[in-house]
Amino acid sequence: MYLNNVTRARTAAVRLVSSLGGGISEYWKSWPKKRQNYALVAIVTGVMFCLGLKLGFDLFYAHYWERETISRFSDAPYVDYWEWETTSRFSTAHIANKIQGNTAGDELCDSFPSYLLSHVQVVLKIGSTEPPSRVDTHMKTVTRCITNLIVFSDHESEVNGHHVYDILATIPESFWGNTSDFQAYSALQRGEFEHVGGSQGWTLDKYKFLPMVERTYEMNPSAQWFVFIESDTYFVWDNLFRLLDQFDPSLPLYFGSPSPGRSRSFFAYGGAGFVLSTAAVQKLVARKSVGSGVYSEPALTQHYEGVIKEDCCGDSVLGWALYQSGVELSGMWPMFNPHPLHGIPFNEPQWCQPVVSMHKLSLEDMTELARWENQRGRKFPLLYADLFEYTTLGTVDYKMDWDNGDWGGWQETPESPAHRSIEACAIACHEHPQCFSYTYDHSGHCIFVPSIRLGAQKPATDTLRLSAGWDLEKIKQWRDAHKCQRPQWVKPSTDRIF
Repeated sequence: MYLNNVTRARTAAVRLVSSLGGGISEYWKSWPKKRQNYALVAIVTGVMFCLGLKLGFDLFYAHYWERETISRFSDAPYVDYWEWETTSRFSTAHIANKIQGNTAGDELCDSFPSYLLSHVQVVLKIGSTEPPSRVDTHMKTVTRCITNLIVFSDHESEVNGHHVYDILATIPESFWGNTSDFQAYSALQRGEFEHVGGSQGWTLDKYKFLPMVERTYEMNPSAQWFVFIESDTYFVWDNLFRLLDQFDPSLPLYFGSPSPGRSRSFFAYGGAGFVLSTAAVQKLVARKSVGSGVYSEPALTQHYEGVIKEDCCGDSVLGWALYQSGVELSGMWPMFNPHPLHGIPFNEPQWCQPVVSMHKLSLEDMTELARWENQRGRKFPLLYADLFEYTTLGTVDYKMDWDNGDWGGWQETPESPAHRSIEACAIACHEHPQCFSYTYDHSGHCIFVPSIRLGAQKPATDTLRLSAGWDLEKIKQWRDAHKCQRPQWVKPSTDRIF
């Protein structure tokens, strides 16, 4: 009986479907051909839309549940950094020399891994209008051990045993036109340096970036990595080499501290230095040609002539050219850092991360930091927490004629008692949970700083006198609660930005 009922139900269902199908078929045949075509397009579009919607939801939930699984069921939360186990490429030669009492070697370079320079090309960009002492100090400290150093400027010369190439000489005169920029460049070629001001030299700088990359590749096409720095850029070479060991240079990679560029793109801030893989450079300088082998496109610099002339900065132009060639920036702030040493706001984003570069260091800081870095050894990467120890922050509570609140600080409301005196400012900072240091303007203004920042000397004038202080108790508590277990090698991001 049960099987008979099932059979009857199945037969009825088949008849119903057949009847509906036949009705639909007859109805479909009654439509004009044009209407049938429109209906087919609508049906196909609807199916494709539903499939795309389902795929989008599947991808969203897969990503969502991946993040949820990590956060709920794993001991390690989702993080935006790698905890790589890296090793130094530096040797321990300088330690052996100290033990043996041998002082005849080069203290900074005895342990430097010069063999890496066979595939890492370092480029220093300078200008004729910048202080010679800055270039001299840089070459005696940061780039002292770079045996393959290429130096580009706006005037041919020799500096500290290095030939300085005039990179602007590669640009044809027709590119410039009769502009004030070309007039300033022509004055430099005549040796009339006193007639070219610092602002004119800074303007000329934007013309150097694209031809600098082109020429560097021509001079050393076998390099795997190209590192570009300026005369006030400090590089921690040990950390850079550890970082590059983790990446494949046959992929188009562009590392640096991200700054917003054209059309929602990002470029690497030149002062903090930047790195290009050989694949990235090849994509940038590539030119199409016609069947006879003649280039159908202009060279890189000529191609972006209009952009160079209208933009303020060469690093911005370079970032845009890379973006248009299909190479997007891998933002690695704070490892590449536009801050100078005295300006670093030590806090959680700048604590357990390795230091690769800093910008605008004083000549004294550049010299002393290079010596200290060499003496501390390189068993572990240099972290911001280590750099904090070098600054001796946490041991000094007050400095006269000093300013540590010129970046990231805020002024208390006008009615606050903190403005009454330097002592009142210090007490108010101590009582505020987010204040680690303060600057007091003796005209009656108290500024709180939410980070542990060294700041710099600010000589008093007739109209301004500043003093700065640090809440040592709060700083100690914060340090004790933030011990670095492992280095945090940040993953590429343009959400983290200077």
